[in-house]
Amino acid sequence: MLDVRAKRVNDQMKLAAAHALASIVAKSELSDEYITPSMFDARVVPAVAEAVAAAAIKTGVARKQRR
Repeated sequence: MLDVRAKRVNDQMKLAAAHALASIVAKSELSDEYITPSMFDARVVPAVAEAVAAAAIKTGVARKQRR
C-alpha cells in the first residue's frame, strides 16, 4: 500500500493480503494451532506487500508504480 502510495485501502487489497498470508502456510503445515504464519516469519512482509501493491494497481487506487 505504501510502496504504491495507494489513495485508500479497498476490499480487493484486503483480500489480496489475506490470500498472500494463506499462501505462505503449506497444506502439510496446517493444524488446529497453525493456520496463519507468525508475524515474525520473514516471508510475510514481502508476500503481503507485493500482493497488496498489485491489487492497488489493478483497482486503480495506486498513485505510482512499484519499483
